Amino acid sequence: MKKEKAKKKKRDKLLKEIFDMQDNIQDIELNKPEQDPLYFALNEIGGKWKIRVLWVLRSGQSLRYGEIKQEIPLITDMMLSQSLRELTKSGLTERRQYRQIPPKVEYQITEKGKELIPGVTLIWQWAYNQIEGEK
Repeated sequence: MKKEKAKKKKRDKLLKEIFDMQDNIQDIELNKPEQDPLYFALNEIGGKWKIRVLWVLRSGQSLRYGEIKQEIPLITDMMLSQSLRELTKSGLTERRQYRQIPPKVEYQITEKGKELIPGVTLIWQWAYNQIEGEK
C-alpha cells in the first residue's frame, strides 16, 4: 500500500512538472520546425534504434561495438553503425578510437546523453506496465 502511495505521489509530482512546462510551450511558435522542441527531439533521437543504443550505454561505461550489438540482438550492423554515427554527431555519445592493431573503438554516453535517461526510463516503465497489464 505504501509503495502504491509513493508511486502515485511521484507520478503526480511529475505530471505537475509537465503541466507547468506546458504553460511555457504556448510561447513557442510550433509552426516553425526549428523552434519546435518535439521536432528537434525526434530529429535527434527518433527512429527504432537510437534510444535502445542510449539505453545500453546508460551506465556510463565505455563499450565496444560488439558489446553494444550483443545487447541489441535484432539490430543490423548497418543500423547500429548509422545510429552510433548519428548519436555521436548529435553529441549524445562519444567515440574513442585507439591507435593499435587490431583497431579498437569504444563508445560512451556523454553528459548531454545522460540527460535523456530519466525520460527514457519513464518510457520504459510505461511500456513495462502496459505489457504487464495485458497479461
